Amino acid sequence: MEALRTGDWLTRERVTRIAAISAAFGVAMLAFLWLAGHGTLDYFGKPIGSDFTAFWSAGHIADSSNPARAWDQALLNEAVRAKHGADYGTAWLYPPVFLFAAAPLGALPYLPALLLWQILSLSLAAAVLKAILKDWRDTLIALASPLSPLVLANGQNSFLTAALLGLGLVLAQRRPATAGALLGGLVYKPQLGLVIAPYLLLTRNWRALGAAIAVAVALVAVSVSLWGIESWSAFASSLAYGRVYMEQGAVGFFKSVSLFAMAREWGSSVDLAYVIQMVGVLGGAWILWTIRKTEEFVRAAGVCLAAAFSTPYLLDYDMTVVGIGAAFLYAEAMRTRFAPYERSILAFVWIAPWISRPAAQYTTIPLGVIAMLLLAWMSYRRVRHGIAIPPFTCSVCPVT
Repeated sequence: MEALRTGDWLTRERVTRIAAISAAFGVAMLAFLWLAGHGTLDYFGKPIGSDFTAFWSAGHIADSSNPARAWDQALLNEAVRAKHGADYGTAWLYPPVFLFAAAPLGALPYLPALLLWQILSLSLAAAVLKAILKDWRDTLIALASPLSPLVLANGQNSFLTAALLGLGLVLAQRRPATAGALLGGLVYKPQLGLVIAPYLLLTRNWRALGAAIAVAVALVAVSVSLWGIESWSAFASSLAYGRVYMEQGAVGFFKSVSLFAMAREWGSSVDLAYVIQMVGVLGGAWILWTIRKTEEFVRAAGVCLAAAFSTPYLLDYDMTVVGIGAAFLYAEAMRTRFAPYERSILAFVWIAPWISRPAAQYTTIPLGVIAMLLLAWMSYRRVRHGIAIPPFTCSVCPVT
């Protein structure tokens, strides 16, 4: 327990070695998915980049026919079968503004589009982590987390989401208009508006709030001009399907890290799961209220955690938002000092994605939720005590 309290076990050499092993394993896993299959299918008969096939197919449909048809789930899956020559059920549940990314990608061949998407989104995440952590070594260690191959293997947009949110929070005080523009770009993830708008209101960041609203409105308006109001009607109609998709755990509750999915995995009814999720929404609101006047990076971490707690649909690869929050807390601890257990908690959050999915599937232990709770406790303790947290003696200098 003393080692966990001080974090002395996290020596520089050990952290570097574990990060290198994790990165090598992740690269090997991705190489296997790309090289061991046939055509656009991996060894397991699924499209390489799995979830990316929904992005690409929706963009391809929008480029070649009536854009509103992208939200026709039957048509979308027919397009997936036609492209890959295999049955793979997927869904397109994003608002039309995400076609700004999907449509250009859909104009390219599938595999080059996927590779471009992975490189660009990973590069954006790396740049934002560097802006937070200030050090390339720390940035590379953060990217060596098992969360990275999880995102890349699924071809998901989690890196883009984390980058826009993270950089928006970094710039919130120094360049509020730019920050607001970045946060407004997250309109393709409307559930984040439940957190971002209240945060900007509570911190009275009027310029950022105004810029966020202006950019969000502009993106919606341009999407209407490009793809028609029918695309928004189709998106609105797809929400009912998306709700059933979430409530019945179409992708597996064990793959999700939300409070809603945790409750459903434990056997609760849909109604009770929503009640438990409401606790998360209220908890997120409480976090925003608690951190509104504290240090900038602690506030940023609180926003990330509030966003994660507030949404009922949070897959494990969406933990990038939580990971950005952990990066903010790490950077703040490096600026001030590490409190007891903080190093060990951050190490747990870093490595948890390797085992969170099987742990939830076979033991129903929600490691993702536990990671979020531990980070929330870290944030609250820093808000309550500030930099007056009693220091402790560390015999071995950890990650610096």
